[in-house]
Order: sequence, then structure tokens, then C-alpha cells
Amino acid sequence: MFKIISIFILIISLNISPVYSNDDKLNISVGTTFISNEILGSYNGIKSQNKTNTNFNLAYKKKNLSSQLTLNFNDHNKLSFDNSFANYQIGAANINIGKINRVWSFSDKSSLILSSNARPLNALSIEIKNKFNTQWLPPNAKWEIEIINASTKNSYNGKNSMLTGARAIISPSKRLSFEFLQTSQWGGEDNNLSKSKLGAILLSNTNNGEYANINKMAGFGLSYTIPINKSTYRAYGQAIGEDEAGNLPSCYSWIAGIESLTSIVKVPTKLTFELIDTRVDTSTNRNCRENAMYNNNTYEYINYNTVMGVPIDTEGNSLELFGQSIINKNLDINYSIKFLSINDKDYAQHRLSSKRKLGKITSFGIKWKKEGFNFGGNISYQNMRLNKVHISNGIILSLFTSIKF
Repeated sequence: MFKIISIFILIISLNISPVYSNDDKLNISVGTTFISNEILGSYNGIKSQNKTNTNFNLAYKKKNLSSQLTLNFNDHNKLSFDNSFANYQIGAANINIGKINRVWSFSDKSSLILSSNARPLNALSIEIKNKFNTQWLPPNAKWEIEIINASTKNSYNGKNSMLTGARAIISPSKRLSFEFLQTSQWGGEDNNLSKSKLGAILLSNTNNGEYANINKMAGFGLSYTIPINKSTYRAYGQAIGEDEAGNLPSCYSWIAGIESLTSIVKVPTKLTFELIDTRVDTSTNRNCRENAMYNNNTYEYINYNTVMGVPIDTEGNSLELFGQSIINKNLDINYSIKFLSINDKDYAQHRLSSKRKLGKITSFGIKWKKEGFNFGGNISYQNMRLNKVHISNGIILSLFTSIKF
């Protein structure tokens, strides 16, 4: 990671000059976060791996270059560089290096394959966006693709492994979009990337042969928007296969959601109803089995001991209603109620609980901002105990502040 940090600190140094043009922007901010206890998932944008966190941010932008150096100090007196990055735009392409949160899904908060549930990956990525510019599609038809190569922490017998992934989005119209996704975990002992290994990571069937230990996940998603009167409704879904059969994904888990953008008592409000299911049934040929999602004979699908997909991990399901209401330009509120089933088959090696648990999490939060000052808080209640992690019954309070200079 220090190699990555050194690279974009060098980029910042080479581009900062004593005399700034009108296009140059240098921002400095300081923020703090406090949370009274751990909670499953993130609410109001707050993750609960640490009870306290202080961060210092130096953000710089000049023409096609944008970068940010973030120093995070947590309650264990450890320093991390999460949310640090350097991004360079050249034409339709963005090249990024650093540690940023990614949510590969049409959902605002959930992805089965790559989400912000775990800490961000150390990654190098390239993202390309463009329009189709064809006569047989609407003028706003577009496509985009993001390819990443990253390293994960503690996912290979307690050691680091590599993760290579791609997400392509095709939008034939303003209302309709499709996504196609794949990740491959590899390395751990040998991180060298040969031409044949690259072919296996991206295209080949990895169930058998020399590269059978590569852990692939892949799938697809869609989003469709319908305007009705003065409101907008959107349906979305994602299906991700933990295994593959004939070079195609199999052993699916899925997300389905309905989102509405409307006005309630003249207050702009976004409401989302979302269902997630990571239970995989045993197939007749036994390629699919219970607890298959996020589990592999060689690799765990984790980063810093937290699953990179949805918070419920394998063999679970959740039903959530969450929303956000914009009271005015300075204040908005968010709220959520989620019903969960964890470890549905009493899997002893489950990362969250050794026994099946049913529970509910309710949450209410506010965000207030004005002239570079941000303040917010959240109050949540969860009524479950998960003995593999520090999740217990009770009320959780969180506060955050940030000041931009």
C-alpha cells in the first residue's frame, strides 16, 4: 500500500505549483466519527469497525488530475489510508490508483459482488465511458466499463491475494440499463501474472485444469425506470453466481429492489424496498450447495476479515425499507428498517454466527451542512447477537463532523 501512496503523493507534488490557475483547487478538511457499538452493515455512511476515527484530508485538483490523501487514526492507534486516491482523466478514460469504496450494483447501498461493506481495496483501475453514437439507438444510449486489479487482506489462509474484476454497463436508453460483472481471486503464494493466467482470469473455465484454484464470481443486473405523473419509479436486480458451469455463472444469489423518487408533503423523498438472498440450494450434481456463497476451497471472499459483498454474508436473507428526505438545502434525514436471517443452515464456520439468528435493525439519522461544516448523527437499534463478531442487542449512537478549510 505504501507504494501506491508514494505514487500519488509524487503525482500531487509534481502538479502543485506556487502559482495556482483558476482551475486549480486545493482543499483541506478534518473529520471525526464516533460510534458507541458495532452494528451490522453501515448506516448514514458510517462503518462501525472502529468506535472512533479521526481523519485528515488533503484534496487537490488540477485540470485532468484529481487526488486525495486521507489519513485515518482509529481507536486502536492505527493509521490507515482508506479513501486516498489519485485519478487522471484522459479522453473518455479515467485511471485511478488508491483505496476507494465501490458499489458494483444498481442499488444505492448493496452489491453481491463488490460493495462498501468491507474496507476499500488497494486497487489500480481504468474506467471508460462513452455513447454508442449509432442511428438505430436513442441519442442518449451509452456504455461504460471498469476494470480493476486489487489486493485483498487475509483472504488466502490468512495471507493476501489478488482480485481482478470487471463491470460493464450497457444503457440502450435513458430508462433501461444492464450490467455484466466478474471478479477472480488468484495468487497468494505466486502473484506473478503470466499471459496464460490472465486468459484464465478473464475468459477461461477455471473449474478444472492448471488454474482450477482461481475463485471466480460473475453475474448480471438490470435497472428500469418508469416515470408516473410527478414521481419516478425504478426496479432493479442483480444475480451473482458463486460457481461456474460451461464458462457461465451458476449457484446464484440475488438482490431485487424497487425505488421511488417522489414528494411527501412537499419534501423530496427517495424510498427503496430491497430484498437480498444469499442462500444457495444444493443442486442434483452437487456443484451448488448450502453455504456456497462467498466460500471457496482456496479463498475467502473477504478483505480485512469482512465479506466484500452484502453484510449478511453467506446463507442469509434480508428485507429492508430505507429512505432519505431532503428537508432543505442544508438538512436531510435518512431512515431504515431491516429484517434479517443470518446463517440459515446453522453452518458452524459462518463468519458472523455459529447458529441461525433472526433479527431486526432500525435506524434514524440526520445530516446537516453549511459553508464547509458538516454534522450528523444516527441512532439505531439491533435486537440480535452474533457470536463470531462484536454484534449485540441494544441501542447504537453515532456522530460525525467535518470541517473544510
